[in-house]
Amino acid sequence: MRVPAGYHQSPTPAPPPQARRGPGPMIGQQQNSHQQMTAQQYAAQQNAAIQEREMAKRRARKPTDKTIPEAVEEIVENAKTYKELREMERRYDAAIMRKRLDIQDAVNRNHKNEKTMRIFVSNTAKDQPWQASDRPLDENAFDFDTGQIPTFRVKIEGRLLDDDEADAAEQDPDSDLGLGHKSDAAPAPEKRKFSHFFKSIVVELDRSRDLHPDSNTIEWRKQSPNTQPATSALGLNGPAEFDGFEFERKGDDNIMCTIKLVRDETPDRFKLSEPLANLLDTKEDTRAGIVMKIWEYVRANNLQDPDERRMINCNAQMRAIFNNDRLYFPQIPELTLSHIHPLEPITINYLIRCDVASNVSPEVFDVTVYTDDPMRYKLASIIQSPAYGNTLREISALDDSIAVLVQAINHSNSKRAFWKSMADDPAEFVKKWVSSQKRDLDTLCGEAPGKMVEEEEVKRASLWKDKIAESVYLMLNKRQG
Repeated sequence: MRVPAGYHQSPTPAPPPQARRGPGPMIGQQQNSHQQMTAQQYAAQQNAAIQEREMAKRRARKPTDKTIPEAVEEIVENAKTYKELREMERRYDAAIMRKRLDIQDAVNRNHKNEKTMRIFVSNTAKDQPWQASDRPLDENAFDFDTGQIPTFRVKIEGRLLDDDEADAAEQDPDSDLGLGHKSDAAPAPEKRKFSHFFKSIVVELDRSRDLHPDSNTIEWRKQSPNTQPATSALGLNGPAEFDGFEFERKGDDNIMCTIKLVRDETPDRFKLSEPLANLLDTKEDTRAGIVMKIWEYVRANNLQDPDERRMINCNAQMRAIFNNDRLYFPQIPELTLSHIHPLEPITINYLIRCDVASNVSPEVFDVTVYTDDPMRYKLASIIQSPAYGNTLREISALDDSIAVLVQAINHSNSKRAFWKSMADDPAEFVKKWVSSQKRDLDTLCGEAPGKMVEEEEVKRASLWKDKIAESVYLMLNKRQG
């Protein structure tokens, strides 16, 4: 645009900066923080690679065949016995592997045994007013307080009702035969204490909150497994298991308390809904156990689809629970989620008496708990035994030795066949051997089949054929004369 004289054009204002909408700012190439390897490190790496290649070649050259050829069996009588031993070894290996897989499956299944936990509740009273009757008050004193605070102490303890004979039979099935104990027997599992079977213990005191605003709820919670590594790193050990839980509070009146015990089970057990419980004839089980019982129910009632084995044709009972005529079996774990609920805590009501020095509940409370099968520890010790690895290494070394010996036998058998063929018919043997060597030479030189290796040399050899035959004839006659 043309500007008139006397006017000055003002500079065009710059547009306001706009926010960058593209990718972030470009970052320059960063320097490599790793330093280059020194000559010694490079040489060491090269030597390690060379050694690895040499080991690979050595492993490739190592003989592995342990089969003796049939020609040797006709010559050596013991070769037949060796073959029978090989067959026996194969059967033993298959049986041992099958047993180890069965043991591994039993260990992974983590079968639980039902035990009975008997819980006792008791309390003691201390410094109660009736206990101070032997110390008369001063009638001239303004304050008739004895100066002592009445308290009570509640103790909750439990122990497993063990059957010693049954445990011994589980750990050693031959214990009743009087065969004695083996020195390498697996150690007996540690006896679990009361706190091992519960996640938390909550005691609620039923008394006025106006008179006692605090300390009406006593709670203990087991340390979470996720926090145990942290406490171990700090040098702190988690709380040890205990057989009894105690607490002390102030009070001089008899009060009721409610004890709630939340079970700690691995894997977690759940309470089944009433329809599912009636179908499976169980009230609580693990998720894996629920799926297994449904599978057993399907098999027992022949509900599996004959064409698509993963489909289930529901009967009236299953249709009422899952609201479907057909179910895809891999969806069973998801479909059962709405029919399982967390276990309710075990509730115990107890009257805390402060009018007597000590009080024990006239009732005992038996709770079903689940413990690890003692045989599981013994089976796990068999699988994890270091002696098994040593035995495998010894067997592997013997197998390598046998393979080397079998290779030497095969070489000796080849030599024997070579010399035997030559001794039986030398002329035919030499003819076949020369023909074989010629074919090998043709292959090495890349000649087509049917063509001579060196035709010129063959032609020259034909000229000397008659002369050589005559020379051989004269030499043989001279020796006979």
